[in-house]
Amino acid sequence: CSGVTKMMLCTLLDIKAILGITDDSKDNLLTLLIKQQSALICAYLGYNPQLKEYVDELQAVNNQQLLQLNNRPIRNVISVKINDTEITDYKLLPQYAKNGFLYRGNGWCGAWYTRNMTYDTVSGAYDISVTYTAGWYLPSDDNYNEGADDSLPYDIITACVEAVSERYTIVSSGAQGIKAQSEGGISVTYEGSETIGNGGLSKRVTGMLEAYRI
Repeated sequence: CSGVTKMMLCTLLDIKAILGITDDSKDNLLTLLIKQQSALICAYLGYNPQLKEYVDELQAVNNQQLLQLNNRPIRNVISVKINDTEITDYKLLPQYAKNGFLYRGNGWCGAWYTRNMTYDTVSGAYDISVTYTAGWYLPSDDNYNEGADDSLPYDIITACVEAVSERYTIVSSGAQGIKAQSEGGISVTYEGSETIGNGGLSKRVTGMLEAYRI
């Protein structure tokens, strides 16, 4: 997720509206939390959701019609080479491009590593080089248009707002790292504390992101 530390998957205004904050006394903290939670979301998704160009991304031949690229959704393919030879017989089909797949009817064929006397196929060589653009415009981008196909889905924005709100609740209550507290028969559990196995994100947040995850 190159450059993700500068990425903000929701706006400061979104967060302040949800939390009911009307002054700028918490702006620095909230901005930091947006960057932190955006980084966690990026890591959970498995790719950088920001629209950008990827140059000479290497992929292995697989003898299948679909080639999985590292980022999604694919917006435009600039060039594809196999063994440094330019090819053009691929198709950018919407039903596959949204999940990061590039289609080629003849299959993504090339050199394969083999082993044993029966020449069992092990792994394709990294002979494919792809230059392409993928991702969405973020809420802070000038070209962002809520609901547009090329703009960050509202599900992801909402997940970031939720993650930041949960984290802010924990930080502002002085309960960082505390999942539950019990004293004198009184038990307190802070919202957003269920994060085991989700990279620091709550189950509610990861549920919103699941459809976009690699």
